[in-house]
Amino acid sequence: QTRSSGINAEYAGIDRYPRRVTKAMSKDTIKKRTKLKPFVKFVNVNHLMPTRYQVDIDLKKVVDESAIKASPADVKKAVRKIFEDRYLNQKDVKSEKKATGVKYFFDKLRF
Repeated sequence: QTRSSGINAEYAGIDRYPRRVTKAMSKDTIKKRTKLKPFVKFVNVNHLMPTRYQVDIDLKKVVDESAIKASPADVKKAVRKIFEDRYLNQKDVKSEKKATGVKYFFDKLRF
């Protein structure tokens, strides 16, 4: 199926969010609880809704249409690694606005 680049957008997000971690937990437990499950999709641009939050995660090198068609599992693994690294290094953010966006990005939405 061909997709025109102007109408559809490739985007990545989190399917299964990391679980809560406390100081009393061991390193192995923390490692298990910080795993997450990403997704990569094509969506019509009209269905995307912008938010006031900004996240400085660059996925352009990993997520592109040809890579997704060739091996979607490898793309998801690469996105998962990027997301997990960013989740574990949230304190390295310089900008206050982007720090708020990262915190919002990794929180599960409650409806």
